[in-house]
Amino acid sequence: MPPHADHYRPWRAKRFEAAEIDSTKAPPGVEDYLENAFLYRRTPPITFDGRPLDTTMRWFIGSSAAFLHSISRNGGMTGRRAEDDDADSMDGLLTCFITQGRMEVETDGKLLHLDESDVFTLDTAVPHVMRDYPAHVVAIFVPRSAVAAAVDAARLRGIAGRVFTGSELAELFGLQVRYMVGALGTVSPATFDVALTTTADVALAMIRQTEADPAEAKSHLVARVKALVAAAGTDPELTTAKIATMLNVSRSSLYSAFAKQGVTVAAYLRDHRLRTFLQLLRSAPEMPIQKLAHDAGFGGSASDFTKLFRRIYDTSPSEMRLALLKERTSEPTEDTFHAISKK
Repeated sequence: MPPHADHYRPWRAKRFEAAEIDSTKAPPGVEDYLENAFLYRRTPPITFDGRPLDTTMRWFIGSSAAFLHSISRNGGMTGRRAEDDDADSMDGLLTCFITQGRMEVETDGKLLHLDESDVFTLDTAVPHVMRDYPAHVVAIFVPRSAVAAAVDAARLRGIAGRVFTGSELAELFGLQVRYMVGALGTVSPATFDVALTTTADVALAMIRQTEADPAEAKSHLVARVKALVAAAGTDPELTTAKIATMLNVSRSSLYSAFAKQGVTVAAYLRDHRLRTFLQLLRSAPEMPIQKLAHDAGFGGSASDFTKLFRRIYDTSPSEMRLALLKERTSEPTEDTFHAISKK
């Protein structure tokens, strides 16, 4: 009788085990549709608009790596916390490729705005938050022992949240990932494992070819900006210029620090205020939209805020409030927007 595979330890599970699970087919009362899957633990996903989660997860456990394919059909978020790392003993790197859509990732003091074909890395030991709008993303997991054997330690410093888009090996990695997306379930497990091993090797080679992290100082500046925004982001008068003055740096230094992450300081401040607004709206949906927006740090007109909100979330603040009020009058459920205020 074959040994029972350990939950959440894909590299220790039975080789060539493949599966696919849809969130819409989860049993009643299940908080996380993947709670019994052979995947690493992470924050149960939620949606931004209160609708049921519509996500499919596919995976394949190979001889030396694991293939994870997340297909999200509505916007939402998930993440990984320090307690998840303690609970599941999964230790390694995830090299990710966005096959469709766009997403936002926060990890290790970095905020990434990512689009289709972007390649980036996550460290399972470093907490992260992922927001998709929506997005399809593939992650190739390689155990840390294999990573350490193939890559110098200097090139692994600051690896969480590093973007590789544009390099030749990143393009090759993307081509191989797209092949695997279509091949899973159509080629033999042994053939797919060869493709997976080769793709993992490309990911490691891509990391080896990078210089030792040159942006460490800039990442510290980003962390300082984030701390300041967290403390004073609801002040409508807080701007990029004021942040530069308060931190005693030039505006060009701020732009340079955030450029590596694909976002401006103004966009980060805007997104923080939007998350604050969602938290306030969830706490007091009966309050006027204009007041909640102002309390979140938006000092412009109501129409400007509504246009911004609809552009980001594809719904209006009023429609979001109606959904929350409807939820309050229906059968009690777990707080839909609890995780939106998290960083």
